[in-house]
Amino acid sequence: MEILKDELKRYRDYFSKELHEDILPYWMKYGVEKNGHGFYGAVDLDGNPVLTANKTSVLNARILWTFSAAAMLDGNEAYAAIADKAYKVVTEDFEDKEFGGYYMELSSDNRVANDIKHTYAQAFVIYSLCKYYEFRPLEPVMQKIQGLFTLLEEKTKDPDNIGYRESFTRDWKIYGENRMADNNEPKSMNTHLHVLEAWAALYKVWKDPKVELRLTELMTLFLDKIIRENGHFGIFFDEAFNEVDASKGIASFGHDIEGSWLLWEAAEILGNKEILERMRPVSIKMVDNIERVAVDKDGGLFLESTRFGSHVKTNKHWWQQSETLVGFMNAFELTDDVKYWNTVKLSWNFIDTYLIDHQRGEWFTKLNRLGVPYLVEPVDDPSPYYRNDWKIDPWKCPYHNGRSMMEMMKRIDLMLNKIMLNG
Repeated sequence: MEILKDELKRYRDYFSKELHEDILPYWMKYGVEKNGHGFYGAVDLDGNPVLTANKTSVLNARILWTFSAAAMLDGNEAYAAIADKAYKVVTEDFEDKEFGGYYMELSSDNRVANDIKHTYAQAFVIYSLCKYYEFRPLEPVMQKIQGLFTLLEEKTKDPDNIGYRESFTRDWKIYGENRMADNNEPKSMNTHLHVLEAWAALYKVWKDPKVELRLTELMTLFLDKIIRENGHFGIFFDEAFNEVDASKGIASFGHDIEGSWLLWEAAEILGNKEILERMRPVSIKMVDNIERVAVDKDGGLFLESTRFGSHVKTNKHWWQQSETLVGFMNAFELTDDVKYWNTVKLSWNFIDTYLIDHQRGEWFTKLNRLGVPYLVEPVDDPSPYYRNDWKIDPWKCPYHNGRSMMEMMKRIDLMLNKIMLNG
């Protein structure tokens, strides 16, 4: 037990150092506009801003979440200033004052560049506003949160079927294109996972019966419809939430491991005894399944599998490695089985050895199986959402790795307290 205690303390120091000496300082140095009031839309590998890049509500909401959470750790005024700046940017620049909700993209000079309303992006705004409210519990912030929830319930909740619709025009008419789905399917696991994440954060700060109802519905949806019998998430669904044929052979390993702990966290916030009892074994099953099919020998997590698992895409992306740490730590907390902690250590070694850019700061976006970073954009890159030659972009944010470091610090503290109480 003493060996485990020493390891936990040592690894907590690793995670704290990475958060406070690399991730957050990098974003404060390179992400903040020098001649503007907000944040750059993209920054290249050497820290130079890409001045032509659009800004997105997703990136700015994730900056808001990360620095609000960081400011709550020890009252760091520099983190608090970034959180306050991000709150103003999100609510003043991205908010649609006429039709409600938040624009997807602004140009580099803050003109509306994409006014499509994605449920996914709106959910991230609520998620970030809730964290900011935890940090600064001000009534105007809560009013914005409550107003956005009411709007999304009115506009995005499917009135005829379970779940939420994906995308809308600026004035909230159904938009049939540009969904968070490869084949433009009506509903996606990804959107619903992050709506659930947002509703859980919302219920934590606002114990409203309707929020409780919607969070319960989403938990039940995941348990009954989205999580397959084998422990993987289904990916894309029709209107009635039946998984479409094109989706059935795909497994997204990063979403699986992220979902394993996000769903458990949501169940704990909800506090529904029946859902907690159902979710515990499912969460562990999801992690065990990832351990079996998706964790490489070096601790890196593969991207995904297709053709019903017969074809594994072995690239290793930054955000999935972040979620691997938390998913396996959560399983360790639930079971006290040290095998999960051993995977945490293996995963961190992979991240520290290959993924962190120790020369220029922050993390590379994508690595090949051997841990070599992609530094240019190959024509046949299988993941078009973020770029190898940028350190910051609309999807490359401080939220996954920053949140991971904070989660690991918090969870190690809880584990150390548990060990101390048990003698």
